[in-house]
Amino acid sequence: MENEYSKVKVNNEIDFCSVTDTEVKTAIEKAFMKARVSYFLRWEKPGFFSRIFGGRKPDIVFCINSAQLETAEEVLGELGDIESAIKRLGTKSNNKIGF
Repeated sequence: MENEYSKVKVNNEIDFCSVTDTEVKTAIEKAFMKARVSYFLRWEKPGFFSRIFGGRKPDIVFCINSAQLETAEEVLGELGDIESAIKRLGTKSNNKIGF
């Protein structure tokens, strides 16, 4: 017997882009909210030696639903001046929810 939820596509998140600057993160968040793009953030801490010797900031990865990819691309295209601070990824997200 098949229920209505068995046809629902799940695990369709992609790592859309990453930033290190919190001001750029805020600008992207505001633009996504205005365009109604749902997203979640994943913070990736740099490795031990990168923090000590490189002074690298953590990467903030924006993960979006793959169905909203075109809208998200348009939103980033409209940001213009801060686009150089954004690293585009476009890879399948490896987020795992465990209990």
